[in-house]
Amino acid sequence: MSPENKNRKMDDWIVARASQYKALGDSTRLRLVLMVRDAAPSPVCTCDLPEIFGMGQSTLSHHLGKLVDAGILDREQRGRWAYFTLDEQFDASMLGHSGFIHPADASRGDCCSSRKDADGTVTVLFACRRNSGRSQIAAAIAQSMAPSGMRVLSAGSEPAHEVDPLVVQALGEIGLKPLSSPSKLDPTVVKNADWVVTMGCGESCPYFPGTHREDWAVPDPHTRDIDEVRDIVARMQGKVADLMARIEKNQENREGQNGQEE
Repeated sequence: MSPENKNRKMDDWIVARASQYKALGDSTRLRLVLMVRDAAPSPVCTCDLPEIFGMGQSTLSHHLGKLVDAGILDREQRGRWAYFTLDEQFDASMLGHSGFIHPADASRGDCCSSRKDADGTVTVLFACRRNSGRSQIAAAIAQSMAPSGMRVLSAGSEPAHEVDPLVVQALGEIGLKPLSSPSKLDPTVVKNADWVVTMGCGESCPYFPGTHREDWAVPDPHTRDIDEVRDIVARMQGKVADLMARIEKNQENREGQNGQEE
């Protein structure tokens, strides 16, 4: 590369970085970026933002547009709503290097700090639309694997009257049963949970900063036959086991950091 091209490339890089730092200089935009970062890998829906920020949709759209223009966020339109993730080209380490992240969070390896309960209890919430199938299966399996100090909940955005009978049967075949009857998804419960796993409830499951949220692509057992439901249960066992391992690792990392601080 010639010196001229090298200098031009450096100039472009500097201009892009300056634009990003300028965009991040606004407190609302910085909060938006940190929220999107903490929600990863799940995208953040604009439908959740007015309640969280106490601002109108048009004001938030203006700020989000500035972040997209600066190459910090990426926008994906899904029907009525836009969903945002960090732009793949954005260097997220800028947040730490520029002091935008609290020092206690700068070295964390996971977005979940499992910190909301003073007694150390970790709350895991599984949510789907009807709370009669997937979330019930996941919660029952999680409860069977949960260590002491973990609270497992499930809920639905449009709860059914009862848990699917075939789900009850398939769980019974592995010695488990639903933890509760279908219940309505409460935003307060979502806000107070440390880990939230959604399965098909989409925009109706709100996002709150500081809560780790991920979405699982698991088939809905509703209208499936018993063999298909058994397959879903088996698949869920693997996903829940992986989740439990990640939560345990997160707790160990956090305890290690606390020990070093002391």
